[in-house]
Amino acid sequence: MNRNLQRGKVAVALLMILAGGITLGWYGHDVRNPPPAPSPPPANSSEAANHWTDRAMLTLSRELQLSTEQQQKIRPLLQESSRKMDLDRERALFQLHLQVLRVHDELRPHLLPDQAPALERMSLRLREDIKLRFAPLLKDPSTPPPEL
Repeated sequence: MNRNLQRGKVAVALLMILAGGITLGWYGHDVRNPPPAPSPPPANSSEAANHWTDRAMLTLSRELQLSTEQQQKIRPLLQESSRKMDLDRERALFQLHLQVLRVHDELRPHLLPDQAPALERMSLRLREDIKLRFAPLLKDPSTPPPEL
């Protein structure tokens, strides 16, 4: 009998824990006020830079409790970092496109004669896309000129 009484107490305790969890979950989560939806991604790189700067500024201000004077000094640093990150991202994408062109060159010896013209068209389209999309980088003297 003692053993059955112990099992009953354990079962009641587990049920109370379960009921407490359900109660806390129900009252702890306000279904009338759902969390705000995330903001849509920025449409262009300028908006993205401002978006990143604003969010970084908000996080730093909240976490570090920055004064208004500190915020005014920090914002230009964040803007410059954002500009550099954008440039780094563009350079990385540029390098990826160039790598695809190199892969085209490596594929050429393995193709059949009737496949070569299609690869040539693909390579030509990619070269034109690179020239259009990365024109500022192609004019930048710090970027080594690729063989296009």
